[in-house]
Amino acid sequence: MLMTQDARPTAAEIRQQVQSAVQEAVQAAKDAKAQAQQVQGKSAPQAPGTSQAPVALPPIPAGGGRLIIDKQGDRTVITSAALPPEVLPIVGMAQETALGLMGLLAAMVILGPFARVLAKRMGHKADLAPAAAQNQLLNQQIAQLQQAVDTMSVEIERISEAQRFQTKLLSEGRSSDR
Repeated sequence: MLMTQDARPTAAEIRQQVQSAVQEAVQAAKDAKAQAQQVQGKSAPQAPGTSQAPVALPPIPAGGGRLIIDKQGDRTVITSAALPPEVLPIVGMAQETALGLMGLLAAMVILGPFARVLAKRMGHKADLAPAAAQNQLLNQQIAQLQQAVDTMSVEIERISEAQRFQTKLLSEGRSSDR
């Protein structure tokens, strides 16, 4: 038998392997059916137009592959095709990527609410710092306002004292004129 450089089986060899696997599966099914009928002690009725042997699929070739099932009337053809070796690393990378994305999604679902709570707390703390500075500014303004009110009250008292003095002088001057 001639082997190619990369030691992959030819299409004829694959076809032969599939045919022998199907024949073995058919024989195994017939044997199992005969055993089942012996155990039951009677023959099960068979629907018209059905085959006596079930369709058995051959194993997928080592390293990956695909099965092609083609129905041609009452006949079914099963072909097994191996994946090229260049595709296998891509399949592995796709699987790793899919698992990584699922893990990322799970992390977002689980850790998302915790992140929102943490962000809210940090936001409230940030709001408290300007509030403290604003509170100090308001205290300074209230102190200035109190000082201004005190100053105004002193000035109003001086004005009222001056007005009383003038009224007293005017009343004394009128009483001396009479």
